[in-house]
Amino acid sequence: MNDQAQWYLNTFFTQGEFPGGLSFNAALNQCNLDGTMESLDRVDSLLDQIRTKIKPEFNAFLNVRANQNFLYLLCFYVGHVIAKSSGKAVRWLSYQDMLNEIPDNRQFFPECFQTSATCITPVSFFVPLHSITMRLFEPITTKSVRLSAEGNSVKNA
Repeated sequence: MNDQAQWYLNTFFTQGEFPGGLSFNAALNQCNLDGTMESLDRVDSLLDQIRTKIKPEFNAFLNVRANQNFLYLLCFYVGHVIAKSSGKAVRWLSYQDMLNEIPDNRQFFPECFQTSATCITPVSFFVPLHSITMRLFEPITTKSVRLSAEGNSVKNA
């Protein structure tokens, strides 16, 4: 999955084409995704705006490929920010790879969209799509993409 993560980031930052499109591309460009933790505050704000203005419904939203691309891009971007902040690589895992590496996770993490891309950060095992989808779909949430990322990053000493 590391190659897939890199492809998403490279495609976005070089303004390439996503098969199926990329929802909210213009808004993402306005977020100034510069690899900083502060940029994740802008991601939180963007997700809040989409949640309150569009009021997306989870299943209908995920049925659109461009929306899936949007969520995966954010997921891989969060990993990029963690890696940049910590100075240490993030290793991406598919659901099956995660189970192969951490079999006990089966009881805590069911196979679903949120667990389709997980990662090992410098601190722990992390499911970025969980905080992203909670922020986007839950009517009242205290879940922050930035706070979740900060909890999985260590400052490079």
